[in-house]
Amino acid sequence: MKKSRNKGLSLKNKLKLSLSNFMERKWRNLLIAAATSIGFIGVLIAFGLGNAVISLIDESTNGGNIPSQVQIMLNSETAGGGFLNQDDEEYVTDSVGEDNIKYLESPFGIIMSSISLDGKVLDMSQTMPSYAQVVSLYDDTSISVMSNDKEIVVAGSLYDNANEQGLTIPMSLLKGWNESNGQNLTAEDVLGKEITATIVENTAEGSKTAQFQTTIARVINDENETEDSNSYMAPKQLESVLQDAQFTKAVSYMILELKDPSQTKAISEKLQKNKKYTIVSQQAILDIVITFIRVIQGLLVVLSSQAIVVSAVMIGIIIYINIMQRSKEIGVMKAVGYQNRDVKGIFIYEALWITGISLAIAFLVAVGIGSLANVIVNHFYPNISRVFELNALSIFCMIIFALLMGYLSAYFPARKISKMDPVESLRYE
Repeated sequence: MKKSRNKGLSLKNKLKLSLSNFMERKWRNLLIAAATSIGFIGVLIAFGLGNAVISLIDESTNGGNIPSQVQIMLNSETAGGGFLNQDDEEYVTDSVGEDNIKYLESPFGIIMSSISLDGKVLDMSQTMPSYAQVVSLYDDTSISVMSNDKEIVVAGSLYDNANEQGLTIPMSLLKGWNESNGQNLTAEDVLGKEITATIVENTAEGSKTAQFQTTIARVINDENETEDSNSYMAPKQLESVLQDAQFTKAVSYMILELKDPSQTKAISEKLQKNKKYTIVSQQAILDIVITFIRVIQGLLVVLSSQAIVVSAVMIGIIIYINIMQRSKEIGVMKAVGYQNRDVKGIFIYEALWITGISLAIAFLVAVGIGSLANVIVNHFYPNISRVFELNALSIFCMIIFALLMGYLSAYFPARKISKMDPVESLRYE
């Protein structure tokens, strides 16, 4: 083997010697590599789970570019009970600036206690499902809602006219009516049919009831939204129903969207200074969710890293034992002119062989578990494409971390080599 006192051993020769040392005790080293891989597997699974969830959020929000909507409600602690009114709408408009507002909507609603279709009644007074609540649609028909989403509207035209007449019902309401009356009507069957609804309002003086008649304007599919979705009505017709019944127009929140989405955070903070209101933005909620996922991911990595620390200590002990067992070898090498860094490098690369094999095992196992989890979850929940995803950054960080761990685990035991006297090493038994 060629060596030079000035240049030392080449990288190629160090790798050959370290691999030779590894193979001399290959079964022990492979066992240590397998044990070390357990910690790496935990870290990779933590990375994969977090990445997949965040990736799904990005896909569903178009890369985080969700509408810059801000929800404005009364602060129950400072404003007490009650509903938003015209004064509140004027305050928001003045604070934000009318020229900066894309739209400012104030949804309101009523509760139906029963609904009559073809002379048959669906009583909702006891169970009060979500579809018993009729919520106003937006005056601005360009705002994306279930009623103007062609993939969700099962029967009827899309909502594009704030003056339309008719009630939008979810499939869950039709299903409830069919089950209650032993019928099997489809969405197309009920489209345009006249219905009579009994509505109720609970006040401090007691409950008030009234009735209104209208037709079914459209039917929407709510299977992928919630188990029971709301019913909907155009705002002008719903307000007319409230006036005829002498009910209160209860506005519990307002929806604000700015023309410039980049101003959403600043405007939200400005409105939040008024303690009368509670401000919630979609972007803020998304940021909280992603931060929470990152925190959980970090905790899982820390927990898995405990096993990695134990493995690093174990590798260090093995390298130290190897050094002691090869003291005579080391003495010969130093006596013939090998430098300390050459000899130390051989043992450090031996530790890196162990670490590299453990990392390869970890990747194979983690990807196998993650791929299996993706198939199983997608089978039972088709809307979820994956729950495990390793991106390039995660793989790069894992490789760098593993190599650093392998280096440090062998570096400190290998320092003993520089203190070994060649003469004394040759006498070592």
